[in-house]
Amino acid sequence: MEVIGVYNGWLVFLSIIVPILSSYTALQIVKRMMHAKDSSCYKWLILGSVIFGGGIWSMHFIAMLAYDMGILVMYEIPAVLLSMVAVLVSSFVAFFLISKGVHKAVWRFAGAVLIAVSIISMHYIGMDAMEMDAYIKYDSRLVGVSIGIALVVSFASLRLFSLHSQKQVIDNRKEEVKVWLSAVFMGVAVSGMHYTGMASASFYLKGDGLSAEGPSIDPGSLGWVIAVGVILIVVFIMALIKLDAEMETTNTRLEVANQMYRAIVETANDAVVTSDDKGMVMSWNKAAENIFGFKEEEMVGISLLNVMPEKYRKAHELGIKRYNQTRISRAIGRTLELEGLHKNGSTFPIELSLSTVEDGGRTYFTGIIRDITERVESEQRIRDLVYQDDLTQLPNRRALYDQLAESIERVDAPIAVMFLDLDRFKQVNDVYGHRIGDLLLYEGAARTKSCLTEKDLLARQSGDEFIMVLPERGALEVKQIAQSILEKIAAPFVIDGREIYISGSIGICLYPEDGSTPDLLIKRADTSMYQAKQRGGNQCCFYTKEIDESLSRKLQLENGLRKALERDEIEVYYQPQVDTFSERITGFEALARWNHPELGFIRPDEFIPMAEDTKLIVPLGEKVLLEACHQFSRWLAAGYNLDRIGVNLSAIQFRDPSITATVSHVLKETNIRPEHLELELTETIVQDSKEAIPVMQHLKGMGVQLALDDFGTGYSSLSYLKDFPLDTIKVDKSFIDAIHQSEKDRAVVDTLIRLAAKLEMNVIAEGVETESQLNYLRIHGCTEYQGYVFSAPLKKGEAGKLLEKGIDW
Repeated sequence: MEVIGVYNGWLVFLSIIVPILSSYTALQIVKRMMHAKDSSCYKWLILGSVIFGGGIWSMHFIAMLAYDMGILVMYEIPAVLLSMVAVLVSSFVAFFLISKGVHKAVWRFAGAVLIAVSIISMHYIGMDAMEMDAYIKYDSRLVGVSIGIALVVSFASLRLFSLHSQKQVIDNRKEEVKVWLSAVFMGVAVSGMHYTGMASASFYLKGDGLSAEGPSIDPGSLGWVIAVGVILIVVFIMALIKLDAEMETTNTRLEVANQMYRAIVETANDAVVTSDDKGMVMSWNKAAENIFGFKEEEMVGISLLNVMPEKYRKAHELGIKRYNQTRISRAIGRTLELEGLHKNGSTFPIELSLSTVEDGGRTYFTGIIRDITERVESEQRIRDLVYQDDLTQLPNRRALYDQLAESIERVDAPIAVMFLDLDRFKQVNDVYGHRIGDLLLYEGAARTKSCLTEKDLLARQSGDEFIMVLPERGALEVKQIAQSILEKIAAPFVIDGREIYISGSIGICLYPEDGSTPDLLIKRADTSMYQAKQRGGNQCCFYTKEIDESLSRKLQLENGLRKALERDEIEVYYQPQVDTFSERITGFEALARWNHPELGFIRPDEFIPMAEDTKLIVPLGEKVLLEACHQFSRWLAAGYNLDRIGVNLSAIQFRDPSITATVSHVLKETNIRPEHLELELTETIVQDSKEAIPVMQHLKGMGVQLALDDFGTGYSSLSYLKDFPLDTIKVDKSFIDAIHQSEKDRAVVDTLIRLAAKLEMNVIAEGVETESQLNYLRIHGCTEYQGYVFSAPLKKGEAGKLLEKGIDW
């Protein structure tokens, strides 16, 4: 009699869910397997085979348990195990083929047949494992259909596995839906094959009752075991896959980060070196090879001391030991400038940034090292530009001030500051040009430096000025050094085949008695140098308070002179020029006089040179010329019989290109005839005849009279009388003073008087102060004189009164 059974709906549902879950899990495993490394690939292959095969096998027996025929059904364990082996083989074949890549249709078809045979074998072996009071008859038509379904399922599964194995393991919702759809298809298809196979079987009761041989499994217990086991396993495996995916993502990120780190380290321009807590090198990148010259294989496992100069090694060892004990280091987290040791033995500047990593109780050090040779050289070049004089290669003014300040702070001992100025250097530049002047400065600096020691400082202040700082030297030793320098400078310089002679003036001040700051010391040494120059040069002079007072007076006078010109405080005095025989006033010499509001009357020989030094002599001379001509014009208009007004012309005024225009303008403005104006020139003006003669001829062409002042004090005075268009000779006061004491001076005066007469020149004796001097001049035929014997220089009002007294002359 045929037994008709009914299906348990819940178990049918479970039999469909289980293969869907196992298929989903298997598809995820396929992805992981295809993107895993070789060792992990086989682990995933085995796990996937078990999950997918176990899911199919579980579906099969759950579905069989779902069919209740109302009779006792038991299962033979050997047959059950054999059915499990069959399905595991089919699953393994599928995963194996996928792991090798199933690209040809013939291989996919052969694999599908093998898988189908295994699944069919699992199904029908499982059916045969049933022990019950019934026997089975199969419908060959439905058996064939189930085999066909098994082939389709196998081929479709291989195809789906293959497709999903080619996709990246990514967290994408769209891909996840595709995986679930594939899993549902596979699960439903596998279930369909089973239920088709079950439909092919018909069960008929036996007449002899159930007899079970060997151990059997209770169907109810088997259902629960299979259901719970499969769900737990699938959930566990899905969790494992999720965890593995997260770990793989993390590992991938770590691997990418590690690769990026290695790429950065290997391509970095800076050396990146890792060492352990004993200072042994663990990693050594390409830049380190380039910087230090050692290959990676030469340094890994070797102490860092091999690339450290000797002077750093002890500190390095102590630093590592202290850090290992205290975890405190002054170098960690800082950027240090040190020196590295190259393989060839040379040292070079480096910049080191040090950091640490703690791992398992051990410390690892990472150093980023940069070769800063170019930077240091650039900084040195900049320092040279900022602190070095280009011409002499000596320290410049900025370096001088900095080093002098350091010496004052560092040295608790006397310091001497010497200020050297080269006498007549400007003339060398003017005559021979700046190139020769530069060579002279360079050689002069070399000679000066040869007199100093290594601890002394020689710097170029500016132009032809040099400053020396001599620490721990007394006044006597400093003076000896200064004298030695002066002797070296005074020796002839041979430059471009020319012998050039110059000298030097040196000012000296001492720290701390003469000053305590660089500015004050240099200022006072400068002041002392000018004092040496005023004494004639080629000598040294120590600073004294009197020198400072003199300089203060000089500065006060300079400032006062500027203001005096602005405020019209300079007065013009007039000294009469008198006919020696008739005592008639023939003219006046205009003289500048200055009565300072605080210092009183200032001597002309003090403020006139100052005016020349400061170029104030030009406006001062123009003022005197204009005012003297105006006053002379008034005297002429008043009816006084005067021949001339004499005005001194300085060398600076004479060299002014506008001098002739200035004289012409004054003559026009004051309305006096040119022959009434006599310009008095000094011998220094006419020493350069090439420049002097054209100007003198221009002035003579205008009708102006020219006088040679202080005649006889120069070296070539007689040639001037022959070469220059002069009208008057003025005999210097120095000859007149000695006219009764020196036969030579008398002879000079006599000769000048006779020579002037022969040349048809007028002669005026200056500085006549006594009647005996005046009588001598009368006897020897000097036509005119001026001096205190007749009158001192007078203000214009007093001079006017003097003219009134002699109105009858």
